[in-house]
This record gives sequence, structure tokens and C-alpha cells, in this order.
Amino acid sequence: MMTRWTGTLLLALATGALLTGCTPDASEPTPTPTLSFSSDEDAFAAAEATYRAYVDALNEARADDAASPAPIDFLSGEALETELETARQLDALGLTVRGDTRIAAVTPVERTGNDTVTIEVCLDSADTMIYDTNGDDVTPPTRETRLRLTVDVTRIGDTLAIARSDRTSEEPC
Repeated sequence: MMTRWTGTLLLALATGALLTGCTPDASEPTPTPTLSFSSDEDAFAAAEATYRAYVDALNEARADDAASPAPIDFLSGEALETELETARQLDALGLTVRGDTRIAAVTPVERTGNDTVTIEVCLDSADTMIYDTNGDDVTPPTRETRLRLTVDVTRIGDTLAIARSDRTSEEPC
């Protein structure tokens, strides 16, 4: 019988919030406040492009472990820590996620100064499945395939990184 924790983990894994084992760089750069976007539109477009590149890298990594860039290259702070812990849990349970995650919609939410942009993402995981070590599909049959996420994208040096990604509500998008 599946525990509630395992069921919750399986749901998170099936939504695309899962990476393969890597460790964070202890010398993670700090944000540089001197760089700025020319407009709110530019900031939101850059945040969306960053998240889309992350999902592309995630899908590529599921198809080929040697994919470059690695999905964690797009993460920092809380988002990186969460992904690394989820990967450890996935490995411990002997589970693998296969298939592509898609972005159904992105909506601008807010821009905080020159360094942080918040967007809402509708993530579609209908094409992802979870497999055990025997290759059996263990994807929960009642899982939601569309999730609404609030994502913070933050400037780190000369690049943008996903700093936080949280489920916005229980309502699918």
C-alpha cells in the first residue's frame, strides 16, 4: 500500500519537478543588483524564456542523461535545494520519470526591483509517466496532469535562475 508521502512524491515527480542527482556548487554567485531590464515586458519575457529553457533541459535529460545544459543549471537557492532532495528521494524509491512536460501557459505576476520576476505557469504533465525498477508504470491513475505554479526567476550575475517554484493552488489550470 502506498503511503500518503509516497503518493505526494509521485505527484510531484510526474509534474516535472524532478531532476537527476547532482550537487550544488558551494560558491553560488550572489545577485548583482546593477543589471536591469529595460521594461516590465522584457523582464517577464526573460523569465518565461528561462523557465521554458529549464523545461526543455528537463525533457532532454529524461531522454538522455548526458543532456546539456543540465536542468539544475537553471536553478538556484530554494528551487535547487528542493530539486536535489527530490532527486535523492526518487533514487531511494527506485523511481524514474519518463516523458515530456509541457508549458500550457505563462502569465506575468509581478516584478520586484531589477532582480526578481514572478510568473504563473500552467504545467502539463499528461505525457509523463513514473516507472519503478522493474519498468512497471506506477503513475497514480488519479493524478492531476495540469498544475498551476508560481515561479520566481532571479538574476544571478549575468544570467537568470529559477529561485522558487510552488504550487499556486489546488485548482488545475
